[in-house]
Amino acid sequence: MRTYNNPWIPAEALSILERHTDSILDVGGGLSPYSSATHIVDIQPYSDERLRENAWPVGESAKGWAESEYTQMDIISTPHWPFETNQFDLGLSSHCLEDLRDPIPAVRELARVCRKILIICPSRLLEQTRGIDHPRFCGFSHHPWAVYAEGSRLLFRRKTPMLMLPQAHIACPIGKTLRIEDGSMFFYGETVEPEEQVFWSEEEDLSDYARFIDPYRSRRSLFVDDGRRHTAFFWIWKLRQKIQGRP
Repeated sequence: MRTYNNPWIPAEALSILERHTDSILDVGGGLSPYSSATHIVDIQPYSDERLRENAWPVGESAKGWAESEYTQMDIISTPHWPFETNQFDLGLSSHCLEDLRDPIPAVRELARVCRKILIICPSRLLEQTRGIDHPRFCGFSHHPWAVYAEGSRLLFRRKTPMLMLPQAHIACPIGKTLRIEDGSMFFYGETVEPEEQVFWSEEEDLSDYARFIDPYRSRRSLFVDDGRRHTAFFWIWKLRQKIQGRP
């Protein structure tokens, strides 16, 4: 089994998790659960081997989860999760919501069944940076949403083709990546108000992208060395493009 390791967990979010020792519901943790979560809900079937192999933080032994502590379901197709209101001390969703076709219902149910909420997602800055995961695309290309917080509001901004225009993103230099703190965002609180950001014209959409990213264009200190992985990935990709006769 291939071990999955997600490096985009900010230190401050880990510090919050360490303070919670009671019941923790890991929403979307079926691939890579938090090692101290007491319960997990995910669309994937239960696999003790997968959960133990991929638990995070890396280096910490996972307690293991019985099938009774694992709920398999589609968290956005079920109107009410099979948990009581405020059943869990903490609801954790790490790198899950940005993948969903409609994250709003999931956030509302997360807030209902948990007394406190910790949500970790890639930052909007990461999603508007080209070359982080692929030299040609911005952010993680399979994510339909950029997620960010304003007070108690958790905002979901749909990523559109406008994102690929030069004024809508910045580029990560080859062999570099964003710092974890800049490439991640987290929301922590007792209440949350999920909201989709809607733009009614191409001009408004592009203007919002540009307004957000412009302050970062001269901040080269954002980027740190990514070792050989990123550089090797780039040149392997370029070689494949050349072999296939693509520009």
